Amino acid sequence: TLVAAAASAQDKPSFAGTWKLSEPAQPEPFMASQIIVSQDASVLTTVVSTEMGEFKTTYNVDGSAGRRPLDFNGMTIDRQTKLAWNEGKLTLTTTSDMNGAVAEFKSVISLRPDGAMAVESSFPDFQGGGAPITQKAVYKKAQ
Repeated sequence: TLVAAAASAQDKPSFAGTWKLSEPAQPEPFMASQIIVSQDASVLTTVVSTEMGEFKTTYNVDGSAGRRPLDFNGMTIDRQTKLAWNEGKLTLTTTSDMNGAVAEFKSVISLRPDGAMAVESSFPDFQGGGAPITQKAVYKKAQ
């Protein structure tokens, strides 16, 4: 029974806490310098600090889609959020509708053996209109 409980806990690790960017040393555009994660039985909430400001997003832990509008620069952006677990990794997907232009932001989050949080994010190329941009970052838990 203990082995089954340990395996289940590893399938859905807790990411709760305050995480500070450690790699790369300086954030790239749209990359968070800090991520605050809180989790409870029904929702996971992230507060992401970037050069563009602070953004709070809530995801339903049961995987159901949620609607979370965002007010940014005087405009309300309609956002649909979704959380999924896959082999101990957490995938957070946010689809935003900005005046008819739909964009998808996705982050795959995992805990490394050293306790650091690895984040691989993809988002649209807003500048050139090409393939999505992928960024990788590592965060260490703040003491």
